[in-house]
Amino acid sequence: MRQAEDKIRSNWETYEKLCRRLSDENLNDLLDTLGERIIMCPASTKKDQYSAYPGGMIEHALAVTSHMRRLSDSCEMGLPVASILKVGLLHDLGKVGNLEKDNFVEQDSDWHRDNLGQMYKYNENLNRMSVSHRTLCLLQGFGVKLTEDEWLAIQLAQGSHFEENRFYVGHEPTIAMVLQQAKALVMHAERNR
Repeated sequence: MRQAEDKIRSNWETYEKLCRRLSDENLNDLLDTLGERIIMCPASTKKDQYSAYPGGMIEHALAVTSHMRRLSDSCEMGLPVASILKVGLLHDLGKVGNLEKDNFVEQDSDWHRDNLGQMYKYNENLNRMSVSHRTLCLLQGFGVKLTEDEWLAIQLAQGSHFEENRFYVGHEPTIAMVLQQAKALVMHAERNR
């Protein structure tokens, strides 16, 4: 238990330090307001998915950001580090929920936990919204500025299989492609641990 707490604390310190490197007072306000909830947010609901445990979202975001940086460097894409940090660290922020309510709540059904590995469920007291849309809504609410490419990368982060993203297929900005590839690599590695 202590080891898990230390890992959550260490990941948060890294995440917060990288976010604050962006020197965006609005982002700093977001971190100060939602910090505890960001720290504990899982990345998914089920054990057979990825990072379905407290602190999972930050752990996933850090891994995706690291992969984005390596992909950009190794393929000589020249993506701005600030954009990689902003998109990589914030793309799943909507998983936290809104200002008052968590998106994921602990599963209260023993059957769902034991038979399906569903550790969390979606909060029924929260408006239905995709992760990308909730992320963009939160960032807008705090006045965090995004470039057009950063906005599109976050919008497209969950994949082109979503109806609202199909329009962009074949026209994605480079940072969106790098984010999607980094996410796929990290999710593959996490599932195969």
